[in-house]
Amino acid sequence: MAVKALNAQQIILIYLHHIPKMNSMLIVLLIIPLLIGLLQPLIASDSKKLRSIAAVAPSIQLCLGIWFLKNPPDSISIEWLPQLGLKLELGVDGLSLPLVILTAILTLLAICASQLEYVRPRLYYPLLLSVNLGLITAFLAQNALLFVLAYELILIPTTLLVAIWGGSQRAGAAIRFLIYGAISGVILLGVVLCFGWLNRSGLNFSYSSLSQASLPFNQQRWLLIGVLVAFCLKLPIVPLHGWQPKTYSQAPTPVVMLMSGAVSKMGAYGLLRFGLEFLPDGWVYWSPLIATLGAFSAIYGALNAIAQKDIRLLIAYSSIGHMGMLMLALAAATTLSLQGVMAQMLAHGLIIALLFNLVGLIELKTGTRSIAELSGLMNPQRGLPFTSSLLLIGLMAAAGVPGLAGFVAELLIFEGSWKVFPWPTLACLLASGFTAVYAVRFFNRVGFGRLDPARANWVSTTWGERLPALILSLLVLFGGIWPSSLTGISEATTAHIAISNTSTNQLEQLS
Repeated sequence: MAVKALNAQQIILIYLHHIPKMNSMLIVLLIIPLLIGLLQPLIASDSKKLRSIAAVAPSIQLCLGIWFLKNPPDSISIEWLPQLGLKLELGVDGLSLPLVILTAILTLLAICASQLEYVRPRLYYPLLLSVNLGLITAFLAQNALLFVLAYELILIPTTLLVAIWGGSQRAGAAIRFLIYGAISGVILLGVVLCFGWLNRSGLNFSYSSLSQASLPFNQQRWLLIGVLVAFCLKLPIVPLHGWQPKTYSQAPTPVVMLMSGAVSKMGAYGLLRFGLEFLPDGWVYWSPLIATLGAFSAIYGALNAIAQKDIRLLIAYSSIGHMGMLMLALAAATTLSLQGVMAQMLAHGLIIALLFNLVGLIELKTGTRSIAELSGLMNPQRGLPFTSSLLLIGLMAAAGVPGLAGFVAELLIFEGSWKVFPWPTLACLLASGFTAVYAVRFFNRVGFGRLDPARANWVSTTWGERLPALILSLLVLFGGIWPSSLTGISEATTAHIAISNTSTNQLEQLS
């Protein structure tokens, strides 16, 4: 017995000796939501307790993410399926760490914004944590196949969240989201497999290997088409946006906060990683088309937002417009414009989550989403003045008012893109003006005016209901007052992958 015990101890010590320091900290980011999601239905049944337990996972992730800002963890590389080139490779850099922190914040606030009246809470919260797990895994992944697995993991729980807890047309919205997501995933898988087959160092999907593969120009040019289609479906960008307005209008408020604020950012992150970093020559070739699509999406989204009569759809189309501006900055691929990309991902993630949270509260208290049926919300006696005040902050941030996070992102995008693509930049500037138009028009209609005596018997929001929006508003203000909070972490990484493409000479050489 003593010999057996000694051998077991030796095995454990040898195993621990081969685990690099700090690796466990990255694993914690994944294990916590997984364990809590699995155990939660077994240890509680009360909706309030379930919500409290679920909030533990993103809270720990947020604390670790902030700690990683000063104490970067070592990367992890564990063999998984070596025959397929799949490794459990995890790490953080200037692109991934800000998005890990953003995901943790939005997951925590989405859980806090969840209503205790939701049916099947023992299924609802594990599904939310599953989305969180997929997002964190995707942002930490340093292996392209692992990224694809995480990318696909998000699809099923998100579809179920929309299909079970969504609005009256939730079935159609969930099916549409599932179809678009499946197409995106299949295309991305095909592109990643091509990366592995064409890699001169053998079947290797590690980011470090792919970034140094230096594929021939013709291969880069055609692979990039697949990358663009896959990730533009996720952002989304016109004309691949068909799922977004319907899904955003039908998803429950906490879910749409997470979808619009974090899940859509996988599209921009994927374009940075798989497009700019792995296929730089192909990116230069297609960049005029990418800039044109971005400008068109910005105009399309803003004009459609102006025309909407449903507050949810207005915010949904406004998101398409802002993703168009982000595409313009990606196309320019200058050091400054890529800082604008990171700032826009973070700022838009906070702003859009804030707006959807407030729109959800207004719908909950008034019983309507119709702009025509809402007025006088700023009335201090019978309206919703606190909620409306936060809504004003969110709309001002979306319109790019100085002093708020949205202004910082748009300024970097326009300044960084102007010299490379002046006409698309001018179109996006025009779209930004349209954003101000629908923001002012919308708030003037719902915030002011006379209250309808037959309808104005709304119950005021509680501090618990206000808390997520209040925190998001403070973060939006903080991002505007301290702009480096949006760009400082990622500055070195974006500078490394930036392409100085005033591009005529480069395009001639590549052709």
